[in-house]
Amino acid sequence: MHRFFGRKKKKKAPEGKKTTLDDVSKNIDTRGTEIDGKLKKIETELSILRKKIKKTRPNSAARRTLSNKARALIRQRNMYSKNREHLYNQQFNVDQTKFAQDNIKNTKEMVDAMKSARDDLKVGLEETNIDEIEDLHDDMDELLDEQEEINEIMGRTYGVPEELDDDELMDELDTLEDEFEEEEEEEKETETPAYLVSAAAAANNEVKATEGKTVVSPVEAKKVEAKEAEDILA
Repeated sequence: MHRFFGRKKKKKAPEGKKTTLDDVSKNIDTRGTEIDGKLKKIETELSILRKKIKKTRPNSAARRTLSNKARALIRQRNMYSKNREHLYNQQFNVDQTKFAQDNIKNTKEMVDAMKSARDDLKVGLEETNIDEIEDLHDDMDELLDEQEEINEIMGRTYGVPEELDDDELMDELDTLEDEFEEEEEEEKETETPAYLVSAAAAANNEVKATEGKTVVSPVEAKKVEAKEAEDILA
């Protein structure tokens, strides 16, 4: 029968989840936390026993009982401390291995990226023609030169003489200086002399001073003096 129909293939057992270094590190942390809790609990119990032993009499049954319990706790503490030290060493080894694994992964990614960049550069250089780039650069230079010439032509002014040379420039400046001196002389001739200005100013001041006072005639002054004399004699 098996020769005609064959045998049933045995199903493979499903593979379990692959354990990673992160999983191992997490388990170590969990175990370390549990041991730290137990050590803390033992230290608390030992502290309480220490106080009780001090209160009991030497060589008493109570002291012996408490001392035996303390010795048992100390043995447990030493055992947990030793296990905790082993876990520290295991954690260090796992972290070191994980660090090396991450370095390899990063290196592989960097190499892949560099290979991809190399291929892109090769394709880009193959599609680029250096002669075309040089021709393009020459064309741009010619176009910019032509544009500069156009700007110079469009910037020309109409009806304005060309630039002066040094001699013509000095002649123009001398002419302007002569005209400026003539204008200054004309201004000086039209100005009022200083002594006339002073006299006119003094006259104006006297007029202003007399405007606020009352003018008395000589006859009226004599009448006022006579009246004052009569008043004194009376």
